[in-house]
Amino acid sequence: MLKGKRIVCVLSTTLLLSTYSTHQTPFHNNAMQIAEKQVNAKEMVLKTDKFGLLINPMQEQYERDKIELEKKKGEELKLQKEKELEKQKKIEPQWQEFVLTFYSSMNSENGYGSITSQGKKLSRGGVANNVIPQNTQIYLERYGQVIVNDKGSNKHFAIDTRLDVFIEREYGESDREYSKRISKLGVQKVKGYIVK
Repeated sequence: MLKGKRIVCVLSTTLLLSTYSTHQTPFHNNAMQIAEKQVNAKEMVLKTDKFGLLINPMQEQYERDKIELEKKKGEELKLQKEKELEKQKKIEPQWQEFVLTFYSSMNSENGYGSITSQGKKLSRGGVANNVIPQNTQIYLERYGQVIVNDKGSNKHFAIDTRLDVFIEREYGESDREYSKRISKLGVQKVKGYIVK
């Protein structure tokens, strides 16, 4: 009987020791995690900069955030400048060269008398073109601002850079003098732009 008690005692001790070495309590796990965090925290605190000075992890994160913020501000500023340049391009006139010819109010040049294709009386500053929309204003060097209010022949005025400029008759001017004056104007090339 004593032998049986000894065997039970030895087995109990062996079981207790084997269980103790392999089994960890929840308290033991939490203690290990806290210890690992402290080691990691110490490693973070022990980081140094290029001069050998200790780096504060919070300061390091602040510096990274600051650099990222400056990068974003730089990109936003760049986009804003690009938008401003595009806006200026839209505001600045697009100069181009126009080829000008000239016409009179004589019936020989106007199929329906001295009226425009819109049915209005021909007037100073009016030009004919078949491509540019009616009532479009154009600035021409030496002539100032003109308005597209008439149409011409498709053979000559189906191009957006070709304009036929109406010239008014001077007081008391005969048909011959009027025609001769317009013929002297010939064909001219001038710079201009469409007014927005």
